[in-house]
Order: sequence, then structure tokens, then C-alpha cells
Amino acid sequence: MSRQLISSGAKWETEVGYSRAVRTGSQIFVSGTTAVDGRGRVVGEGDIRAQAKRIFGIIEESLYKAGACLEDVVRTRMFVTDIADAEALGQVHGEVFGRIRPATTLVEVGNLIDPRLRVEIEAEAVAGSGGADAVILAGGNSKRMGRKKSQIRMGCHTLLGHARAAVVDAGLKPRVIAVDLQPGLGPLGGILTALQSAKHSRVLFVGCDMPFLSGELIDTFLAGATGGVGPMFTRHEKGVGFPFVLSCADLALVEKQIDRGVLSLQRLAKRLKARMWQPPEEREWELFNINTPADLAEARRQQKGRRID
Repeated sequence: MSRQLISSGAKWETEVGYSRAVRTGSQIFVSGTTAVDGRGRVVGEGDIRAQAKRIFGIIEESLYKAGACLEDVVRTRMFVTDIADAEALGQVHGEVFGRIRPATTLVEVGNLIDPRLRVEIEAEAVAGSGGADAVILAGGNSKRMGRKKSQIRMGCHTLLGHARAAVVDAGLKPRVIAVDLQPGLGPLGGILTALQSAKHSRVLFVGCDMPFLSGELIDTFLAGATGGVGPMFTRHEKGVGFPFVLSCADLALVEKQIDRGVLSLQRLAKRLKARMWQPPEEREWELFNINTPADLAEARRQQKGRRID
């Protein structure tokens, strides 16, 4: 089983012999964390809320480096020097984990390593266990098709309906982006809209033009995405495409790409240094996507041949 060590760069990590976090398999263990800045200076002296917020920020960054996110946290342990701080600390914990609700322990201790520190927190996470914000992009102009692809019917469902069903089958709640906040940006417009409004740290993107995509293949993709670090795109014959997964932390780079007028999904994947995912050979047909009337005719032929609703 692989073992990944995550460092914050603090000098005492090498002196004492520990890591900010350790990932082994899908499990991530974050060391006891205190409220210090990049130079090791105490942050929020005398303010339990400020210290807790700083700590959770450090934990979130450590999880991101390990390929996980706050939603993957399954346990937190909090150590305070004054139990009277419990209520204020609990409020901050609730602000961060109110929807996630990990197992939690809070105890009072005699001292921490610096008397100015009021709280120390450690966390454990299981990468991928927190799911994702599942977004279906359906806001394109469909110029090559000549009409909105999302409304085209194949069998019992529209193309959008097929995408919804696949996402639901994967155990996720679909969110459709049909109108981009900034129109005319191609797929990056939908990505920008989704990341700016995401309620989850991890965002899965699915197109509305892949009628054969299944929940099982989405599960396989997400398992691969959370098995490593950073964004991941699916490799297609003509480049990268759906499904792909990004983090809300990637929003800044997406905005930079748009500001520069670089609207290519291929360029975005390259700029993000994204990992590439190749589906099992026997399931590549599920990635067939529809862009033209000829593609639609071929999809309907395949649908009839495979007897897919």
C-alpha cells in the first residue's frame, strides 16, 4: 500500500520527525494542528474563534495536497486549554462541518506547546467518502447540432434526462447548469458558473450529450479521481473531455484562463496539469457523445442495437 507524506514546510517537522499529514490508501491522517502562520508565529492570540478558523484552513490545505477535501473528513479531535472555550469552538466547527458531521471529540488539556495557543485539532479523512457536487453542463449553443442538445429525445428520455439518470444512479444529486453567468465562453463558462456556486469542495462535471454514460462508469471515474491528487479529465480520441473533476481551489486558474481569452478545455487541462483517465476498453462506448445530426443518428442506431432505453 502506498504511503504519501504531506509537509507544510515547518522546520520542526524534520527536527521532531513527523508530517503535517500522511495518506495511506484512501485514508488521510492530519497531525495535531495549531494556529500558526507560514513563519510559525501564533495567529489569533487570545481569540479561540480566530485560532480555530486558521487551524481548519491549514487542515483543508493539507487534505487538498493529499487528494481529499473537508467533505471527506470522518473524525476530528479537539484539545482546548480551557473548557470554557467549548461553545465558541463548537460554533466554528459547526460552520465548517455542519453538513459533513464527522465523529468528534473535545477534551480539556493542561497545556499546549505555546501558552498563547488555546486549541489544537487533528483530523482523519477517507478520500472520496464525501462525494462530490455533480454538475451537468447544458448551457452550450449546440451550433453544430442546430438545436439544443439537452432537449433531444432518445428513447424514453431526453439527452439531459439520460445524464440526470446516470448521476442519480451513481448516488449523487445532479445540478444542471443551463445558463452561464458569463455567456459566450464555451464550456469554461459552465465551469466558471459551477465553481462559483459550488457547495462542495470537489466538483464532478458531466456533459448532457453522452446518452450511454452509466452511474457505474461515473463511480469508476470518481474512484480513480480520488485515488490521486489534483484534477482529472477523461481521455477521448480527440483530446480530453467529460467526465472530469475539479476542485473549487481551481477556480482562480479558470478565471485567469478566461481573462486571457483562452477558452479551450484542452488548454485548461494542460494548465491545471490534470491527470488523464482512460476508461476500461470494454466500456469506452459509454463515452460516445453527440455533437452533430450524424452523431445523433449513430447514437440511435447504437441504442437500438444495444437495446438501451
